[in-house]
Amino acid sequence: SSSVQLCSVTRENEGFLNHSVVTHNCSLFLSVPQILCVCVLTTILGCIFGLKPSCSKDVKTCKGRCFERTFGSCRCDRDCVKLGNCCLDYQETCIQPAHIWTCNKFRCGEKRRPEYHCSCSDDCVENNDCCVNYQAACKGEASWVEEECEDITEPQCPKGFNKSPVLLFSLDGFRAEYLQTWGGLLPVISKLQKCGTYTSSMRPVYPSKTFPNHYSIVTGLYPESHGIIDNKMYDLKRNAYFTLKSKEKFNPEWYQGQPIWLTAMYQGLKAGTFFWPGSDVAVDGTFPDLYKEYNSSIPFEERVVTVLRWLQLPEDER
Repeated sequence: SSSVQLCSVTRENEGFLNHSVVTHNCSLFLSVPQILCVCVLTTILGCIFGLKPSCSKDVKTCKGRCFERTFGSCRCDRDCVKLGNCCLDYQETCIQPAHIWTCNKFRCGEKRRPEYHCSCSDDCVENNDCCVNYQAACKGEASWVEEECEDITEPQCPKGFNKSPVLLFSLDGFRAEYLQTWGGLLPVISKLQKCGTYTSSMRPVYPSKTFPNHYSIVTGLYPESHGIIDNKMYDLKRNAYFTLKSKEKFNPEWYQGQPIWLTAMYQGLKAGTFFWPGSDVAVDGTFPDLYKEYNSSIPFEERVVTVLRWLQLPEDER
């Protein structure tokens, strides 16, 4: 056989006795098997390059296809919005996960994306980065708030810990009455109340402001003893004005007493704080082992997840 430049194809007769390829003055005669090979090759190329949509699998979801140029009846790459051919679940499957901290039916079994805050992929347990409701949303297991209270008679260390970690968290401005009136909207706190230790009331220190009370909690001192007597203060001797939005807030001369994170560190333990009042100040010349300077733009979910990741650090780092 010999190779000849192919310009156009015409069929000379219906009997398939002879077939010719004609372009102006050049002619190429092909046998039936060769014609079939050309047809098959053309069909395959059409499928590969998308010339024949009927050859593509009819995929109507973005699950597993986010930001990829794959064939289907709709697209999930970033250009689909401009072209108007996104799959119906494009927003829920590809865009929203970068802004939420939970799993849902659109995310379960997703492919990993670096911009996602947490994962709902099948290997998230192995990689220790599942969203908090992964087991309930994707595996059908009961959530922690739905389970019965555990009957723990003796102290137990969490897996991977030789000593039990102590967690102290606060919800600023949370009135005790909220649990009675809005308990149904607060399932996690209601579960802690039911299964843990709970007091029906408490008396704050005066004034009942954020900084005085939170610093009293971690020092065990009244405001007149630990120095933080209000959210806004003026020191006549130093001619200094303390506010929550001024850099003077970071001056350790205002903070007296020994906060609990320093007590823990002085006893050879690691301490971490996330936005506890006074914890981003070098009290007694020392910061906590792990801490964050206050930034109101950081969402609450990120604050909680960051602390959980601290607890997952190697033992010598936590």
